[in-house]
Amino acid sequence: MKFRIPFVCVLGLAAWIFALPSHARGITVDEDTTCSQVVPSTGRLSVDVDLAGNREGNRAKSGLNFPVLACDAPPPDTMLTPLNYTRNAIYTWVDLSMTTTDPSSLLGLETTNFPSNVTIVAMVEVFKLAAPGYFGDYEILFNYETSPGSACDNVFKPIAPSFTWFGKRYVFNGAGGVGSPCDSTNDFLFGPHGELLGYNSAPSSPGGFALTFVLTKGLPPGWTEAHRRDATPE
Repeated sequence: MKFRIPFVCVLGLAAWIFALPSHARGITVDEDTTCSQVVPSTGRLSVDVDLAGNREGNRAKSGLNFPVLACDAPPPDTMLTPLNYTRNAIYTWVDLSMTTTDPSSLLGLETTNFPSNVTIVAMVEVFKLAAPGYFGDYEILFNYETSPGSACDNVFKPIAPSFTWFGKRYVFNGAGGVGSPCDSTNDFLFGPHGELLGYNSAPSSPGGFALTFVLTKGLPPGWTEAHRRDATPE
């Protein structure tokens, strides 16, 4: 059995990464998660998401302006998702302001072995699922460092988290009075051809990750589909 430990504990940060008083997911990573590439800048703060092929221009923006690493975690990994998956892509925003470390020096390291002054502040995780009832579907999650609150204090100000999936763009705009993506689930489920199936409304554990998957139709609180007239480029 693989030994798993929440990311924040290994880094020795001053406070535990925890779920806010909603269904927000705090950042947790498996010890086997490694990063193989510094994601090239697109000039728009977004990253290209190529897990499902990029014919439709799949891309994502966390809402934060930091270097991004492309990582992955071998299945299964129930800390990242309770659903079985065959492939995954994990885009990791790292805050290097407290170090002289270059992003490329982190490549090949397990994320739990990053230097203590390197902070993972956001992750966008994409999984191609193999779980019964979800075979061939895609799960997309936005996760944030919730304590200390450096990520949650700055995300959505002024950059809105967003992503494009199979030609449709989804944006966090705080709809319904949700003031921050740190106060939402940010856990989406899509069918094999990009159709939105709903989101995971299961409560998270004290460590910040979901123990179960409960599908609820529609978008998570605070998110909306951007239509052509009000969409801006990623």
